[in-house]
Amino acid sequence: MPVSAALAVLSASCCVLPIGLSIIGLGGTWLTMLGPFIAYRAFILFGVAVALIWAWYRVVRPKPCVTRRRSAIVWASLASIAFLVALSSPYWEASAQRFMWDLWRSTR
Repeated sequence: MPVSAALAVLSASCCVLPIGLSIIGLGGTWLTMLGPFIAYRAFILFGVAVALIWAWYRVVRPKPCVTRRRSAIVWASLASIAFLVALSSPYWEASAQRFMWDLWRSTR
């Protein structure tokens, strides 16, 4: 499960992560280092999807004499949510950037 969560964060590193970090005030020039991940976005998202399918298979499949751990379900759910946010980011990223730019301009 932690691998799929790490891959979900990596998939968000090209678009969602910089926006989220700048919203909470952790923006800066170091965020430009995340730019090269944009070129590999499709490959990263494919890897995350495969890891999530495997993770959910491991969580949901019936196992004799073993109880499901809640933490596995929580990690898989959080990773799935991060993946869906990263997958949908092309639809709302421009609006979020415009909003943050307007917010920054209004405080100056």
